[in-house]
Amino acid sequence: MGMRRSPHFMHRLNFRLWVRTCRRQAILPSFLQFIFGFENFVHYTAPVLQVMALNVNSGQSHEAQFGPPSAPINIAQFLQTALKFEQGSDDHSPCSVFSHSVGNGKAQEWLTLNQTQHEAIETECSVGDIQESLNEVVSNPRLFSHVIKTHEAAVQSIYETAESSSRRKRKRVTVTEPADEHAGVASLRSKLDAVQLTSWPLTLNSALFIRTPRHADHNTLVETKRLNLSSDVNNIHQALIFVTVHSPLSWGHKLLARSSQHVLLSSQTLGDLYDVIPCPSNEIPEEVENDDGMTNWHFTQPGCGSTGAVICIEETMYGDAQTERDYSDKLQDLIQRIPEKRRPTLSKGPPMHETNFDSLVIRLHTPYWLLHAGNCEHFLVFEHIRLIHPSDPPLSSYPLTTQITPPLLDNCRICNKVPAVYSVVGDIRLGESPFVVCAPCWRWMGMPKGEGAKNVTVVPLPKHEFGWNA
Repeated sequence: MGMRRSPHFMHRLNFRLWVRTCRRQAILPSFLQFIFGFENFVHYTAPVLQVMALNVNSGQSHEAQFGPPSAPINIAQFLQTALKFEQGSDDHSPCSVFSHSVGNGKAQEWLTLNQTQHEAIETECSVGDIQESLNEVVSNPRLFSHVIKTHEAAVQSIYETAESSSRRKRKRVTVTEPADEHAGVASLRSKLDAVQLTSWPLTLNSALFIRTPRHADHNTLVETKRLNLSSDVNNIHQALIFVTVHSPLSWGHKLLARSSQHVLLSSQTLGDLYDVIPCPSNEIPEEVENDDGMTNWHFTQPGCGSTGAVICIEETMYGDAQTERDYSDKLQDLIQRIPEKRRPTLSKGPPMHETNFDSLVIRLHTPYWLLHAGNCEHFLVFEHIRLIHPSDPPLSSYPLTTQITPPLLDNCRICNKVPAVYSVVGDIRLGESPFVVCAPCWRWMGMPKGEGAKNVTVVPLPKHEFGWNA
């Protein structure tokens, strides 16, 4: 992991610093992404992406890509079309599948059937034969071990064939020879070999869709987090918006990784989405100067002291309107400095907390840019949109947070055993600045003495409390 910038440094970042940051090679693609639009993104950033691709492998490059984008979707029109299907027209009868009460209707219909009809439907839909076969394998250690080893050997063989690098290969998984197999194992292998599905065996092309688990696949939540911010609980004719938030990696800002996933109602706002996104930048301590000139740091309530935010969706900027000139105004001033021939057509929209999702036109699988807290950026990707199902949580529980990637914590640079809790700036004894250190090691070292102590600043690191817990 690379060196973490101290919160003291991040706290003093302003919009001008963000402009300089965007000029760097690592941030340039995301800057051009929202300036020129998705269609022109590849044209303007192809040279940069070619240089960046030299430093990443194919797996990392694939994880940082999006798309292909869908056609523009008017969410309000989507709801109107669904309502027409639900009510019916001259061309088709009413379609109850869009109704929120479809579950109760089917339940009542099931109760009207006799016992013979019940048994016929249950027999047709039963998966008891498959369940029985699986239970036999899973409950037998010998058979289950054979299945696991066979699968691992097949995957490893595919990787070795598809990988062209000359690095040292991993130890090959050994599988028992057929002549030495147990009778039960031989019978199971014969059944698996007799499967007629052409998609059953793993081929060499499977390497394109197989990868080892990554950090972004983990989830800090043990259950879905319900924020209970919805006020429109009586309107059941709404859509669910599924959003994935991607963030630049701390050790390589040219790569992105999933940081969280959320579900919101179409009646909720962009501000609701922004408020539920967990980010360490929301927990930067506030700098307070005492009467004697000493600087102290303390954590404030989430959202207090925020430096602003802006979301760019389909050439429209939505600011947070916390100040008279928010980030959307500052971004508009920046756009005006671009030569007129290359100047994009970005317009300022209403505040994000007043912009409902059902008033937007969006595209699925397209990254939309979010900037807040100086130079902290994220990318919002709308995964899919659907109507509310009877089995979904109550409307009052939205927005939902379904996944949060565990934060990567820097270890103490002294003991290298426990996560650091302080960032020390300006201490020449440590050899680098900022220097992250744990509480016991810092108590052992203590503040420097003499004239050099005036230049030393100790800043507490974010605690990852707001938005990370269920």
